[in-house]
Amino acid sequence: MALWLEWQIKVYVLMVSLCVGAWTSATPPNSTLAVFERWMARHGRIYMDNLEKAKRYEIFLKKLRFIEDFNSKAANRSYTVGLNQFSDLTTEEFRARYNGFRPTPRSSNSSAATTFNNQNVTQAKDSTNSIPDSISWVDKGLVGSIKQQGSCGSCWAFSTVATMETLLAIKGDINTAGVPKVGTKGHLSAKKVRTSIKGGRLVDLSEQQLIDCNTDNNGCVSGTETKAFRYMERAGITSEEKYPYKGVKGECNGRATLVPEATIQGFYAIPVSEHSIEMAVAAQPVTAGVDSNSVQFRNYRGGIFTGPCGQDLDHSVAIVGYGRSNSEGLDYWLIKNPWGEKGYMRI
Repeated sequence: MALWLEWQIKVYVLMVSLCVGAWTSATPPNSTLAVFERWMARHGRIYMDNLEKAKRYEIFLKKLRFIEDFNSKAANRSYTVGLNQFSDLTTEEFRARYNGFRPTPRSSNSSAATTFNNQNVTQAKDSTNSIPDSISWVDKGLVGSIKQQGSCGSCWAFSTVATMETLLAIKGDINTAGVPKVGTKGHLSAKKVRTSIKGGRLVDLSEQQLIDCNTDNNGCVSGTETKAFRYMERAGITSEEKYPYKGVKGECNGRATLVPEATIQGFYAIPVSEHSIEMAVAAQPVTAGVDSNSVQFRNYRGGIFTGPCGQDLDHSVAIVGYGRSNSEGLDYWLIKNPWGEKGYMRI
């Protein structure tokens, strides 16, 4: 790097640091530029000019300081945080690019779905009429590959498709599937999907089809799981091989959608009850809306996330299991999320 650029970045950051307070990071200031350069190379970052790079370096430094401070107290926490592909973005930029989930108003759920009841998940119960203490559809080999949505607010499409991929992989006719919206501190609400598909095949399905063809939703801007499932009632969902992901909204490729891999027959509303969600997840994965506004959530690295949480549901994921950690003594939901523990997160 040219000495001029290094000097410019350091002076810029020094000016900012004098405004926000003394240096508190465990990493010496003269080494953070090298850390930033390595992070840029890892994530393929190229900025349009030196001023933009200096701006991103400032944001990166704030994240780095937070991460080091948080993890220095990890002995008293159940999870850790770390650098990831979002470490040069502000909260506002992250939300604009990645948070496309818009939860369906509660008042409209009753008209959109049949009431869910415990009989819908009887196949998940054992001979003692109880559900398992833990389950992981990942460990069963029935969860599709980890995918990156890019700078497109299509999380709503990824979560619904993740649910359908596992439904397609489960052998036999499927009569239970879910679409919960998870709020804070365990407040849950959900929907359940009825399907009739030939199981036994783990196929990557097409998020791009939902982005392009599900005109009730707003592509890379925003969407809801209810409208996505309604679309799949009408048109079904095809494979990603036939309709590959581009990460931008385009014209609907009608020819690619002619032969769907699966078609939805309906969906149910699940009560605001962790027990009801647990019964549904014991039968198959369900989609979920979560609040991703905290810097801890966005920089989650591993462990069991315990908050902070809010009520603003802005990010859609798939719940693919649940269990209990003996080391932390905590129950958790296992969610499919493209960052964290190899594409998953315990919460």
